[in-house]
Amino acid sequence: MKHSDAPSTSAPLEAFQPIVRQSVNEAVYQALRNKLMHGEYRAGQVLGIQYLADALGTSTMPVREALRRLVAQQGLEPLPNGTTRVPLITKACLSDIRRARVLIEGTVTEWAGPYLTSALLDQLEQLAGEITQERRTPQGVASSLEKNRIFHFTIYGAAQSPVMLAMIESLWLQSGAYLRETRELLHNKDSADQLHESTIKALRAGKFTEARQYIQEDVSWVFDRLDLAD
Repeated sequence: MKHSDAPSTSAPLEAFQPIVRQSVNEAVYQALRNKLMHGEYRAGQVLGIQYLADALGTSTMPVREALRRLVAQQGLEPLPNGTTRVPLITKACLSDIRRARVLIEGTVTEWAGPYLTSALLDQLEQLAGEITQERRTPQGVASSLEKNRIFHFTIYGAAQSPVMLAMIESLWLQSGAYLRETRELLHNKDSADQLHESTIKALRAGKFTEARQYIQEDVSWVFDRLDLAD
């Protein structure tokens, strides 16, 4: 009998899913997304595909896919030569992003209140303490930025609104390159770290409107310290 190399039609579909490649694609996307959110790339900076692939230790395919997703989220913009860059936006546009972030992130925080369990609030409280501690020195700012992202998105994710969460992520991507100007301010005494603690306290007490106000103050604090030319 002649042996066939063709897979059986009864084989489970899961056996043919490119699990490893999917994982690499997601890991590359998350790495680039987080760097954009943290302001590690300057406004107008061109991101070369081969350069990113070499830096991440991967092939160009997952980098291309990640860049495509980030363009769709408005975190990057395509250039005629096939590369992408961090968008250049006007002061008026940034002001509009600030207005949208204050409104949406405050609203989602209020929505999330009833769904935040004691365990989640304990995690948020621990994150808040670590953020405050790490921001005391310039060397700890990078780590505090990632924990700050986790802090905020833990709250927003609890609101169970994928639509709003996608909007927030896009807004963070669009504003990250500009908010990098405030990074050096994060370890000074004028920091807004106490707003994290106040947010958690309000959430624990069931004062969700109050928690909304603290998050809005937190978002505003960063934008209000930008010094951009018109």
